[in-house]
This record gives sequence, structure tokens and C-alpha cells, in this order.
Amino acid sequence: MFCSPAHLISAVMMFVSRCLRLILRDVLNPSCLHHFLLEFVGTTLFLCISLSAVLIKPDPGSTASSNNQSHLFAGVLPGLVAVSPTCPLQVALVFGLSVAVAALCVGGAAHLNPAVSIAMALTLRLRLWRAALHIIAQLLGGVASAALLMGLTGNVTPALNQVSSGVRLHQAVIVEMLVTLQLVLVVMVTAEVPMSAAATPLLVGLAVSLGHLVAVKVTGCGMNPARSFGPAVITLNFSNHWVFWVGPVMGACLAALLNDLLLQQRWCCAGDWWKELKQLYVLTDKQQQRAPP
Repeated sequence: MFCSPAHLISAVMMFVSRCLRLILRDVLNPSCLHHFLLEFVGTTLFLCISLSAVLIKPDPGSTASSNNQSHLFAGVLPGLVAVSPTCPLQVALVFGLSVAVAALCVGGAAHLNPAVSIAMALTLRLRLWRAALHIIAQLLGGVASAALLMGLTGNVTPALNQVSSGVRLHQAVIVEMLVTLQLVLVVMVTAEVPMSAAATPLLVGLAVSLGHLVAVKVTGCGMNPARSFGPAVITLNFSNHWVFWVGPVMGACLAALLNDLLLQQRWCCAGDWWKELKQLYVLTDKQQQRAPP
């Protein structure tokens, strides 16, 4: 006996409605909202520290109080100017230390990077809709930090990630992919291996510093789409911005597959993967209340 098209459409609509209702209930869970705030605060703190430390220096031309008053009316904080960093080691150390400090402040479970959230969702460590919320919070944090820098210096152009002259776009994508690959692998390993609360952020910070040492002269080292997105939004400069999404996302996906299928095998067969998938994406009210975030 075949169902009529009307009955089939009705059944599909009921299923979709139930799924959306359960997703909305999960999203509005206090735990989910708490993680959203942690991602926003952590990313804002991380990028404010890192970008301001490497891009801001005292302005020797700002001395008189009358000049200071004119700077204030111009919307720029007197005594500070935005400059492009000249020492790759300084950039690497500041970014590595700042991400470690921010992770310690908000808790080691915070991702602070859309590429990491994508990898966690791909490997069934995080539900897709929660990963989407994490990414939104991280992007908002990137914009908030860039807006703060704009208020401090009046110019965040030096904070833009840009492909260096002479570097082809496909080369820039590959460099961004490689540095993000090693970062995400470190994050996933530290998430599985028991270690002290302080060790994990420090190891992730080392991976961030390593990535900057490799890529800062090539692309400015994005490795984090939220870091690239904030200055691009504030300056409205999206030239080759796709490079700083495609490269990190490719690196995150490759790291997720390498880690779970080769380096630390989680599934012996497709049945194990399917079982874990069903446990993560539960579809009943009672199961959803018992399910982990």
C-alpha cells in the first residue's frame, strides 16, 4: 500500500518540525548559551590582546595636551598609532601567549577559532547547530576586538590579513591549510590525552606561535577565520578574504580525518560511526534531556 503524496509531505513536515523544535530547545539550553558567551568573551580577549600588542605603539608626535584634545575630537586616542609589526618572532610570541591566556581565563573547553569548531563538529564531538553558534560568537568576538582597536587608533588596516606580494593565491591557501592542520591536530590530541588544566592552553599556544613563525611573512598568518574576519568587516576590505576561510577550513577537515581515521582510530567500522552519530543527534525529548552537550 502506497502513501499519497499529501500524506508523505505531511509526514516530512512533521518530522522537520519536530527536529527544529528539539534543536531550538537545545540551543536555548543554559549550557549552550553559556558556551556561546565563553566563545565571544574568549575570542574578544584573545584578539584584543594579540592585535593591540603587535599593532600599537606610542606616537612620539603626540605631546601637548591641546593636541590631545584635538585627537579626541577626531575620534582617535592620543598617543597611540597603528603600525605594521616588523619582527615575526614578536608576532608569534604575542599570539601564542595571548591565546593561552585567553583559554585559561574562559576555560580550556573554549575553541576561540571557527576552524576548531568545524573540526569538532566533523568528528562528532559537537552538534552542528552548537558549532554554528560557536562560530557566530567567535566572529562577533573578532568584530568586537577590531572595533575596539579602531577606537584606540582610528585605523585597523595594519591588522588585516593580506596575501604578500609575489605569493600566489593557491600557495597562500596551502600555507593557511598547513598551519591550521597542525594547530587543530594539537587541539584534538590535547582534548583526548589527560593532562593538567594549564598544559593544554600552553600547548595550543605553542602551535599558534609555530603557525605564525611559518606563515606571518606569507599571509600574515590567519589560521583563524575570526581573526581575519574582524578587521575585514571594520575596514570593509575583503580582498582575497576567501583565502583565510578556505585554507583554515581545509586544514581543519584534513586534521579531523587524519586524527580520527589514522592517528587515533575511533571507529573500527562504519557501524561504530553510525552508532555514535545517532547518540549525538538524538531525536526524542527524553533522550535529548539525557544527552551530553
